[in-house]
Amino acid sequence: MKKSVIEPANVLQEKLFEIPAIVTSFGKQESNILKKWLHWLEELESIFEKYNFTQCAEIAGYRASLISSYSFPTEKRTQKRKQVNHAALVSVQPVQQILSDKSNELNEKINQVRTLIKQILIPAKDAGMINYDPKTDFTAFMESLLIQFKSHEQVRPSINSAIALIGKYDVIRILAEEIEL
Repeated sequence: MKKSVIEPANVLQEKLFEIPAIVTSFGKQESNILKKWLHWLEELESIFEKYNFTQCAEIAGYRASLISSYSFPTEKRTQKRKQVNHAALVSVQPVQQILSDKSNELNEKINQVRTLIKQILIPAKDAGMINYDPKTDFTAFMESLLIQFKSHEQVRPSINSAIALIGKYDVIRILAEEIEL
């Protein structure tokens, strides 16, 4: 079974919207911003790891870079703090880019499937395949509709492409969102 694409896309989108607040915290020079940033990086790394995205290693590299900046010997404590803050702030943009690239990649797949589903629904409706009885379970209806699509000569290639892109359950989810009963 293919893992969901919609779920990580939503989670990564949420993480992207947290970055402006982090940058604002850096701008205000909040005393706990380094701790917050390292914690945020750990969370992001865990998310990438959960979904088996190799970007977890890149994020770990940025975390390692920040941790190593703590170990540089300096005579003045304030100078060290400035160096560490600078290293953290410099890491925000590349981390944001990694996150944005992965989010965009997932959303592109979702949008491709959404477009395919919209194209599939036109001939399916014309062929009379979409006959929903409110007395039946909606999930069972969506499953049976997907089976019909897979057996229909005209829409089979498109539905198989959609499933190959994001998986059966995400296709059903998008189908449920796009269908007009």
